[in-house]
Amino acid sequence: MTDLATTLMTGLLGLGTGIFATLSLIEKPIWPMLRAPLTLQVGDDEVRKVHAILKRLIHLLPPTMMTTMGGVSLMMIILFMEQGASIRNMLVSLVFFSQLILIVARLFEDIRGVDMVDSDGDIGSVRNGLAALALLHHRGLLMTSSTLILIWLFAAL
Repeated sequence: MTDLATTLMTGLLGLGTGIFATLSLIEKPIWPMLRAPLTLQVGDDEVRKVHAILKRLIHLLPPTMMTTMGGVSLMMIILFMEQGASIRNMLVSLVFFSQLILIVARLFEDIRGVDMVDSDGDIGSVRNGLAALALLHHRGLLMTSSTLILIWLFAAL
């Protein structure tokens, strides 16, 4: 069961990394907004275009990612029950869960910041909501990829 749980966890983290990387590439034109949502480096038309794309995905991807990260969490719990609290398990869990907690704390607020704002609405609201969600996607990419890399490093040892 340990090999199966590790394989499933690795696969789910790979899926999550792929989804977050894809979102990051969709959001690439608005990356300058991550630090300053009202920056003039990104035109309003580009902001509205990326916002509209994310609005189309917003009812599909959050449930998918919640299921995926829930699966990763379950596999980590199974590994703890089977292998005990080894240094490796504790470190992988710490890296994953510490980042997951920070993401979940903002998740629904940041989703609403895009979902509840019309892409053609007030540009300040569009920019603020889009920048917050894009930053959350980058945090998700960091969470899934760093956990995946740590698992691969431990597997190589």
